[in-house]
Parts: sequence; C-alpha cells; structure tokens
Amino acid sequence: MKTLLALSLLALGASQAMAAPPKPAPPKLAPLKPEELTTVELKEQMPPHWVLVNDISFLHIADGRAYLIDADSGHFLGTIPGGMSHTGVAVSPDGRTAMVPGTYYSRGSRGKRTDVVTFYKISDLMPGDEVEIPAKRIQSLPLPSTIPLTDDGRFLLVYNFTPEQSVSVVDAQARKLVGEFPTPGCGLMHMTGSRGFLMQCADGSLQAAALDANGAVHLGATTKPLFTADDPASDKPVRIGPSTWLFTTFAGDVAVIDGAGGQIAVKARWKLAGADESAWRPGGLQPLAYHAPSGRLFVLMHKGGAGTHKFPGEEIWVYDVAAAKRTARITLDQPASAVAVSGDAAPLLYTTLFGSGTLAVRDPGTGAVLRKVEGLGSDLTLIQPAPVAATAGAR
Repeated sequence: MKTLLALSLLALGASQAMAAPPKPAPPKLAPLKPEELTTVELKEQMPPHWVLVNDISFLHIADGRAYLIDADSGHFLGTIPGGMSHTGVAVSPDGRTAMVPGTYYSRGSRGKRTDVVTFYKISDLMPGDEVEIPAKRIQSLPLPSTIPLTDDGRFLLVYNFTPEQSVSVVDAQARKLVGEFPTPGCGLMHMTGSRGFLMQCADGSLQAAALDANGAVHLGATTKPLFTADDPASDKPVRIGPSTWLFTTFAGDVAVIDGAGGQIAVKARWKLAGADESAWRPGGLQPLAYHAPSGRLFVLMHKGGAGTHKFPGEEIWVYDVAAAKRTARITLDQPASAVAVSGDAAPLLYTTLFGSGTLAVRDPGTGAVLRKVEGLGSDLTLIQPAPVAATAGAR
C-alpha cells in the first residue's frame, strides 16, 4: 500500500512538472549610477533675514544642531552640528563665521570627554579650525549668555558650571585658548560694551567684569541684591543697548540695568502687566526679543502662577521700552516657547514651540503668519537672527 501511494505521488509530481511552463528569466536591469553629492555655495555672510534655529535633540542628545533658514523664502539652507547638549551658536559680528562650543565623548555617549569650539564658514557650513577648551562648559538648554562674543568679535566667552563657576576665553582671531577664569558664585555673561560684561549671582546681585587686551578676565564690583528669592530675575534678559540689559522677574517685573564702565546701575523699573492683569506672566525658553531700530520689546505672555516661568506664551505683548508702555497684544494661533526679531529696518518676527518642529515667520506689526518652515527637529529651543552688524552690509 505504501509503495503504491509513493508511486502515485511521484507520477503526479512528474506530470505537474511536465505541465508547468518554464519561469521567465528575470529582466536585466541597468546598473544604478553612483549618487553624486553636491555642495551648495551659500552667501559669504548672513543677510538680515537668515536665522539660526537651535535643536537640542533630546532623543539623540549627542547630535544637537542648528538649522540655517532663509526666512524670506522659507528655504532650509543647511545644518551646523553642535554635539552633546548643544547650547547654541556664536556668530561673528560680520555674519561670516559661526563658532560652536561642543562636547564629544570618545565612545559616543561615554568615555573621555573633550570640549572644543569649532569654527564654520557661513558660506559652506563646513567644520574648520578647532580650539580645545576646558571640559567644563555648562550643558543646559541654550542661553545666549553662555557663549557670548565680545562686540568686536575678538574673544568668545564660554560659561562653565561643574557646579563650580568659571569662564573660558577663546581668542577667536588667533584661534587659541586664552585661559579659564573663576567667577565664584556668579555666572552667565551679559556683554556691556566692547570688553565688559555683567553676571548674575546667586543672591540676586550682579557682578561686573571685563577682559583686558589679552583676554584675561578681571572681576569688578558686585551690587547689593537687586532681586529677591521670592521673585528672582530670569536668566534670559535681552540686550537693549550697548551696555544696557532689560531683565524680567518670574512674576513680570522689569528692571533696566546699565553696566557701562563697570558701574552697574538700575535705570528703570516697571511692570509688564497692569493691576487687573496679575494672572499674566512672561515665560518660555526665549521669552524676550528687542528690535533696536523701533525700540520695541516683544514678550511671550501666558496665564499662570508661581513656577510657570517656562510655560509657552499664549500671546505676544509689545512694548515701547523708552515709554515703558504696552502698545499691542497679539494673540497667537499656536503657543510659542521662543520669540526673536530680525535687527533690520524691515524686520521679521520669529516664533517656535518646543516639540513642534516648526518655525513661524510673522509680521511684527500684526503677528500674522507669513510662512512656516516645517519638518525641523522636534526640540527647537533658541532662535538666533543674523547679527545686527551683519545686517547693515549683507543683502
């Protein structure tokens, strides 16, 4: 019986094999041509409406970066790598060079730590010279005052926090490290002239400091506490003059501080909100933007209580700083965690919401969205328009 079954199956298979048509030979495909990489030559310096948008890249934090955008066209122009815990880009006053302090580990996310400042030409965004700096730079959400340049572009200052506080100074012209200088109890560098700066201290006071001709840091006088622990100053002030900064507290008080000549003085105090608007507070990762030609201050405002100083803004409130007066309220179509404005006579207003991956380009008079640049990284933080000195000559 088994023999008969086997013979039957064998005969059936043979008949099917004889009946099945032969399989066609696979078509011959032309070989793929190797893809040629192209290099796009950009302008030598940043025009007024080019803007850098920083991405700390939390889900792949060793790969932070900044995106270069043409806000007039909405075109993406390129990427500048930032390394681990990217904190922003310092752009030379002429808008030709970007300097990026970055942290790198020999095994990717572990191993020996090396901190360097990498220099990039805006024209091609390719990495150039590197200067190794002390492996102490602060790793935080981006703050402009952690990596400021002196106004002449000569020295780059890098804020260190281990939690010991100090400043590393890089000679941006000679491309070398000047040194590390302790700043005990005080941090962040808010520039107040060609070589001067002031720092915020833990007790609410401000510390004056200056660089000498060689780039060494010399500490000056410290003020009495100007802000209280109950309502501290934000670490995100905005520069409104060569030696003048506008600080806001968490609750929305304004202090205009001048540091000319190393002499720190409070020039004005006022409030962002009226007596019947006490529920409104400034907030976000970049809550303030100042347009020098018009004297306008743009502030991200939200309704919230204590501890909401990083909440995104529901509205933008616009102020005439000289008059300490609000001139407009703009309701946003989408909340914003960062606001910035270009420095030219025909400005553009920029906003983004952390997690959105989108830069909104707006009319600063009405807040209307002119265009959106979508598909950027999800962890957008600091918006950096072209430097004011560059906008005077670049078109």
